[in-house]
Amino acid sequence: MRTALSVLVLTLSLSAAASCAQKPFIDWANLHNPILSYPNWSIKDTAMTYRDGVFYVFFSAFYDDHGRVRSHVVEVTTRDFKTFSDPVFDFDGEDDGWIGMCSPDVQKLGNFYELSFNSWGDDPQKPDQLFYMTSKDLIHWSARKPLGENLTAGRGVIDASVTRAGEGFYLMWKDGRTPMKMGPRLAEAKSLAGPWHYVGSGIVSLKMPNGEENGLIHENFEFLWIDGKLNVLSVDYSPGRFECLYTLLDPAKPLEWGNGLKLDIPAESFNQMVPVDAGVIFDARAHDGYYYLLYAGRNDVTTYLHRGWNRLALARSKDLVHWAAAGSAD
Repeated sequence: MRTALSVLVLTLSLSAAASCAQKPFIDWANLHNPILSYPNWSIKDTAMTYRDGVFYVFFSAFYDDHGRVRSHVVEVTTRDFKTFSDPVFDFDGEDDGWIGMCSPDVQKLGNFYELSFNSWGDDPQKPDQLFYMTSKDLIHWSARKPLGENLTAGRGVIDASVTRAGEGFYLMWKDGRTPMKMGPRLAEAKSLAGPWHYVGSGIVSLKMPNGEENGLIHENFEFLWIDGKLNVLSVDYSPGRFECLYTLLDPAKPLEWGNGLKLDIPAESFNQMVPVDAGVIFDARAHDGYYYLLYAGRNDVTTYLHRGWNRLALARSKDLVHWAAAGSAD
């Protein structure tokens, strides 16, 4: 009897182990877009990282607050993109005199995580500025600190991303608020606290495969390392609005980025007007062989201060060229 019971227990254990082994990293077939939406929030400017079986998702949330629509930086978590937690945090910076906070970007920098974002509201008396927080576990965060302040104070700057560069860090952001004068800037520092110094002129070139810039405005940057090469994901507009991935071809020339790859993301029922906006790429090839893109899409440009009702979606690709929307065949 004991032998039979032991065999039964062993069999059940092996079956459970086999079942766990066969469980996909993401249950793709049973997902559908949008994977996250709120009835009274417009959410965009996504950022995401992964730790111990949990995805940590960050976004800008536009909703009515204290009598006006303002932007908030929000963090939620999920294990499967089917259910999401309540916000880990939701802040707008009003306690420090800002109208709102916007455009998060999260990066793992060695043994800690860094979250950058900017103030929001276009207050001419208090131009938008860059900030960052750090965390060991993505739940408990440091106090908000200024980012690149010695270069950007009073200039009106947004959409920062930070990555390791040698023994220090690179910082890229969108500088200026005048359409014909705004553009990406690159700086470096030994520590996040600064001081920061422009890399050369600080003016970044983002070029397409033909060696020419596409003439569009670039914003909402995200640094991404792929096979040892540094890349930056950018929203390019207008006309149109799309995601484009640029590669640092020669580390000795850090202001020159090329081979711009426009991401071809499918339009679905929720994102007919703007199929993809303000996304983030997560490299999950070590888990299941795919890149995942978390992004926003919308069908109007009138609500939420002309940003439209944005909802979040997921697409994946094995080569960064061919993308499939959540639930669809690759």
